[in-house]
Amino acid sequence: MSVTYDFQIVSVTEIPSISLVYAQNEEAYNYLVDEADMALLPDGGAPISRSRVGDFISDAGHAHLCSDYV
Repeated sequence: MSVTYDFQIVSVTEIPSISLVYAQNEEAYNYLVDEADMALLPDGGAPISRSRVGDFISDAGHAHLCSDYV
């Protein structure tokens, strides 16, 4: 049985204090844009301060969405 995630959060970027959130499906994309009101970069990533990642994961969890933090 394989696990699928709604978001992939990448912690390693050129800017040490920023992570990128990538939606892995349409429901997750809609959550990023409509509920979390996050702007997307051309590659589809949504920048977020590393200090806010925990809150994002918790809030997304309340919306029944799960995250893979890499």
